This record gives sequence, C-alpha cells and structure tokens, in this order.
Amino acid sequence: MFACHQSKPGEEFACAGWLATVGHRHPSVRLAMASKRLDPSALERGADWPELHESYQAVLDKLRATCARG
Repeated sequence: MFACHQSKPGEEFACAGWLATVGHRHPSVRLAMASKRLDPSALERGADWPELHESYQAVLDKLRATCARG
C-alpha cells in the first residue's frame, strides 16, 4: 500500500488518491478486498475531491514546488 503524505510516522494510512487512481492494480489491495478487509468503495473518488494527479512523479513535483515557495 502507499501511505498518505498526511499520515504520521508509525500511524500511516493508505493514500485515498492512490487507492482511487491505481489501487485496483496492487496485489495487496486486491487481497484486502477479497478478504473483506477493504471496502471496494475505498477505490472510488469522492465527489468533492480535488483533481487527482496522473502519476506519483506529478505528486512529487507539486510537493517540491510547494516546499520551494514556502
């Protein structure tokens, strides 16, 4: 699974954007859904979500740009 950038060390939780964008391809996600540990709705984008990035590289680029300005 891919941790959310807003989670804290030792208290990580899955990135909702990652789950909605590519989670369906990840074997651990498929296993979690098959074993009823993850609700399939976790793979759906929320109606009020911002636009999701197309790739992990796009996420990194945005985070770096934000840090450079701050």
